[in-house]
Amino acid sequence: MEKKDLGLGIGATLLGIATMIYFFNIPPKSAFFPKMISGAIIILGIVITFNAVRAMKAAPEKPEQPVPKKEIAYDRVGLIAAYLFIYYFAFQYIGYTIPTFLLIMATSVTLGYRKWKVLIPAAVFVSIGLYLAFTQVFNIRFMGMFF
Repeated sequence: MEKKDLGLGIGATLLGIATMIYFFNIPPKSAFFPKMISGAIIILGIVITFNAVRAMKAAPEKPEQPVPKKEIAYDRVGLIAAYLFIYYFAFQYIGYTIPTFLLIMATSVTLGYRKWKVLIPAAVFVSIGLYLAFTQVFNIRFMGMFF
């Protein structure tokens, strides 16, 4: 697995560098957020690369064992795709917060998480927090029920 991590780290670092170079041609105010994300990708790529190299040095040489294949739950994938399709149209007519709350709830239940005492507050805080982040930080305006 370390070889895959090494490739991932090097690829992420190169992607971050390429996007950083690209965003140097954009005006500074417009490029702040993309440059910040590119910098984060570079840092994370370097961290992944160093961790993979360290793990490869620490691991004894042994032949790789085949990894058992995981079954893909196509019914769950299809159901979540249907949720996203419904979310798109609900977003257009209802607003942001309620469809986002319902999408988080439905997706979590579909994926098997059923601790309602955690699920409901988390869905409320994520949907309201994302709404506030988009409207207050990024100045993106869209209608949101209850706001």
